[in-house]
Amino acid sequence: MAEEQDRKKEEEKHDEDDHHKLDLRGTFMMVMAIGGLMLLSWFAVFILFMERM
Repeated sequence: MAEEQDRKKEEEKHDEDDHHKLDLRGTFMMVMAIGGLMLLSWFAVFILFMERM
């Protein structure tokens, strides 16, 4: 029983380590790219609005 609990604790610790070692650079780059596109489109619509006034 004690061995089983130790093994479960060890597995939980291993899962936490894997979670902290994730490489999220690609995710960050995609978020920045989508944010940049949103910002660019907002300015494009704003400029179009100002020209039509």
